[in-house]
Amino acid sequence: MSIFNSSWSHKRLLILGVAVSFSFLSSMALSQSVLVDFQFIRLTAPLDEPRGLCLDIPGHRERVRLDRALSLHSCKRGIWNNDEKFDQEALNSGKLKMPFYGLCVRPTMGQVPVKVILGDCANEAASWIFENAQLKPKLKPHLCLTAGSGSSRLTPGGRRLPSRHVAREVFLQECDNQLKDRQSWTAETAE
Repeated sequence: MSIFNSSWSHKRLLILGVAVSFSFLSSMALSQSVLVDFQFIRLTAPLDEPRGLCLDIPGHRERVRLDRALSLHSCKRGIWNNDEKFDQEALNSGKLKMPFYGLCVRPTMGQVPVKVILGDCANEAASWIFENAQLKPKLKPHLCLTAGSGSSRLTPGGRRLPSRHVAREVFLQECDNQLKDRQSWTAETAE
C-alpha cells in the first residue's frame, strides 16, 4: 500500500510540475504576443506648445469621443494617453491605428475642410503615405495632415488642472512647403 501511495505522490508531483510549466510558458507566450510598440504622432515643430502637439481623440478616458474629428493636443507623456497611442506595426504598413479602440484614422469625405476621423481599418480610405515627414492619405496624396493656424487653446482640463494642456485643429490641406511647420510629422515612442 505504501508503494502505491509513493508512486501516486510522484505522479501527482509530475502532473503538478507539468501544469505549472505549461502555465508559465503560456503566460510567457501571451505576454510576448501582447507586447506592442506604441507611438505618438507628433507635429515636428512645437509651435506654441513646448511639450509638443500629438494627434489625439477629443475627450478623456471614458469620455473619449470616437465619433468626433481628431485634434492636436499637448503630448501626454507619463499620464493616461491611450487616446494618443498608435500601433507601430500598423504605422509600418500605412495605417494610423489606435490599438485601444481598434480604429484607424481616415479623412472625412466630401467635407471642407477635410478633417480626420476614426473608422474601420479595412477601409481603403484608412491608408496613409508617410514620406518626407508628411502624412498623406493614399487616396488623396496631394493633401497633407496639417495643424491649424493661430494659437492653441486651453482644453477644458487645461483650464482646471495645473497641466495647462492645449489643443488645436488638425485637417487635410494641399501640401505646401510654405506650411512645413504645420505639415511635418514624426512618430516617437509613447511613454
